[in-house]
Amino acid sequence: MAEPRPAATVVLLRHGRDGLEALLTHRPASMAFAPDVHVFPGGRVDEVDLDPSVQARSVITPDEAAAALGGDLPPVDALGAYIAAIREAFEEVGILLADHGPTGDLAGARTALLSSAHAWPSIVDELDLRLRTDLLIPLSHWVTPPILERRFDARFFAAAMPDAAEATLVGEEVVAHAWHRPPDALESMALGELSMWLPTSTTLTQLSHAESVDDIRERLVPGLLGEVEIEGISDDIVRISMPAGGGVAGQPVHAYLVGHRRFVLIDPGDPTGPALDVAVEAARRRGGQIVSLAVTSAEPDHVSGAESLREQLGLEVRVGPGGGRHLPHPVVEMGDEDQITDGDVPIRAIAAPGLEPEGLAFVVGDGQFAVTGDLDGRRGARSIFGPVHEQQWQASVARLTSVAPGATWLGGHPPLDSDS
Repeated sequence: MAEPRPAATVVLLRHGRDGLEALLTHRPASMAFAPDVHVFPGGRVDEVDLDPSVQARSVITPDEAAAALGGDLPPVDALGAYIAAIREAFEEVGILLADHGPTGDLAGARTALLSSAHAWPSIVDELDLRLRTDLLIPLSHWVTPPILERRFDARFFAAAMPDAAEATLVGEEVVAHAWHRPPDALESMALGELSMWLPTSTTLTQLSHAESVDDIRERLVPGLLGEVEIEGISDDIVRISMPAGGGVAGQPVHAYLVGHRRFVLIDPGDPTGPALDVAVEAARRRGGQIVSLAVTSAEPDHVSGAESLREQLGLEVRVGPGGGRHLPHPVVEMGDEDQITDGDVPIRAIAAPGLEPEGLAFVVGDGQFAVTGDLDGRRGARSIFGPVHEQQWQASVARLTSVAPGATWLGGHPPLDSDS
């Protein structure tokens, strides 16, 4: 199994005529890794990003970087992720998030950097750079599945495009770039016009309802990363509290393992790795295995870990009506009253639109329990959601209460006062 390499990605944002726009680059079809996909600028964290002389040029300290990312990285490594994001943006699109003197040869520095990352410390020194790590807004953390030959442990950041700056392309890693409103980019992916990986499409979903960079800084940044917690609810339901729904530290989401030997995992929303491993191991310790995946919503904090398990275990992912439109991997859409029969405990889907149009609730077994996602009104603590259809929401609550009277609701999130 390949060890994931530390990496960093930066979403450059600007205000367009109709709202925030994000810069997407297009990788050439000839690339050995990730050919013909649309991504944000980024790449692996190199040793030069950990160089003491380079880190001394950062506005924020290593300790501040570690705290901002959730506290799960050593300080030097955390600051290295910030610096790698700055370096990669300069390499790939010519945007330098750093203060520098008026006479430096930025074009020559970029050419030298494209020739060798080892030139970075000397470039930082010669240009007398002040690395504006304070302009980077941490967003999320993604670890690619263990079945891949090349794996990355990537930190995602957002940053405002500097005033009067223009993205430029040099080198062979990018063949084109364009600015997109996040919802428009997701629709283009749905129509087959843009190819993306899940971390990219998920990040665009997370930004779809943000109105400004300040909005993102105030509402989406990570918190302290909690622990993965596991709790038996009944003989056939185990709750796994995953600490980074949508890859965002401090945004816990509850996943539910339903079954006796053949388990259905509902809402595996944490893509960072350890929580998914706990779910797989919990099924194994009970003498069985996960045989199917389902989500109450296609929102990032409920679905983001599903693709990794789908690829590792060869499973189907079940979503509500229309829930697969903005997901770049195959899904099976379920309708109202559809049954999940893969496991050894029957599960019935109940359409529950309102908070999200594709919302589902799942009635387990004889109806003593219902896995309800966000239907109880508790939502991801570090997310920006679209408008709620109040009438539909209340109708969904009434419907579930009618079809499963007396059921204990198993929600998708802990009470807000216990969020990190």
